Amino acid sequence: MSFTNDSTGVNNPTVVRAQLQSIADEVIDSAKFDVQERVAVFVEGDGSRTLAENAFIEALQKRKYTSIVMDTVSVHQLLHVYILSAEIKVHELNATVSERITRTTLEARMAVGTEHNVRMLGTFQRLTKDTVQAPVLGLIPAVQNSDENGILQRMLTPLIVVGGAVMIVYLFFTVRS
Repeated sequence: MSFTNDSTGVNNPTVVRAQLQSIADEVIDSAKFDVQERVAVFVEGDGSRTLAENAFIEALQKRKYTSIVMDTVSVHQLLHVYILSAEIKVHELNATVSERITRTTLEARMAVGTEHNVRMLGTFQRLTKDTVQAPVLGLIPAVQNSDENGILQRMLTPLIVVGGAVMIVYLFFTVRS
């Protein structure tokens, strides 16, 4: 994740956080939990689980849920969130400006009662497109790193394989004689 800012100074984690808050609001509104009962939030999957947990806790607190816990055993209301994907892609538009596409996708379900009857709440996705200022060097760090990894991988891997094969043949004949 690069920390490239757009013209208003919004960095990548801030955009992801805003998307997670929007999704959390929609999920909590569709869940219709009992305000008097304790609610447990359980988040798993790839991506920033802490950002997602914080967004859901904040959404519950805005709706006056006072007892929010992370213990999933002793509760009657459980919100289970799975982060399907959280990706940021940057495409260079010109030498100074690039387009940033931020996409976050979650799946949510709730379990209610002592038997934890499960109800699927659905798949929720947010997509944000904006423009970002490229650094003075001309390349955005995330784009620059992916190119370097590709060149390094393409050149170094064959050298290691060939060098290993030559070493095996050399040792085979040296030890044998």
